[in-house]
Amino acid sequence: MNPEWTQWWSLATMKWRQGRRLFDARLLNERRLIIVALLAGIWMIFDAVWLTPGFKALQEVRKRQQVAQAAVEALQTDMQRRVMDNLHQQKQAEEEIPQVQARLEEGRAELTRQQALLVPANEMAALLRGLLEQNGQLRLIRMRTQAPEEVPLVSNPSSVTMGLPAMLYRHRIEMTVAGPYIELLRWVRDVEGMPRKLMWDGLELDVKAPAPPELSVSVHTYSPDRDALEIAP
Repeated sequence: MNPEWTQWWSLATMKWRQGRRLFDARLLNERRLIIVALLAGIWMIFDAVWLTPGFKALQEVRKRQQVAQAAVEALQTDMQRRVMDNLHQQKQAEEEIPQVQARLEEGRAELTRQQALLVPANEMAALLRGLLEQNGQLRLIRMRTQAPEEVPLVSNPSSVTMGLPAMLYRHRIEMTVAGPYIELLRWVRDVEGMPRKLMWDGLELDVKAPAPPELSVSVHTYSPDRDALEIAP
């Protein structure tokens, strides 16, 4: 055995025996007070080194756990709210689709009805010439067409895929007719009296004696067909 360790052990044993004899020599109440003081000191050391830090660490862990639990509950609540919102929006969309389809069907039917009331673009020139030829006193001076003009019909692109055209095209004809005033008026009334109508853009009467009056008219119709009327200007 190490001599230094042996010497230290002998010294410690001697000190213990001396302390034991001193402790035994004291009165019983004194010994009790010493024991209580030693226990109190041991408890203070235990509390300072292990108990209080451990309790504080446990409180921190519980606090972090509560914060994490609150975050999880908030996330779950937000996810449930979003799911309910999506379900509500889906339900609204499902309810609105038949209404939109019904409106599109009404628009398609109305468009068909309106087109049935108008002269087709490819027949407009022939009808005007035919009415003119029925009156032997009128003479066609000139007839020309304008380029088709786009007329937006729907603002929602999805409506196109459901059968409603995205736009119509305005087809315009300008013509000048010469002849007696009464015959010009009769020809205008014949144009207005056709079963299928034309839309009037303008009328202008030019009288230069002794030449017969000249009536310049501009009319148009609508068509989903973009092709021009193919009339030389």
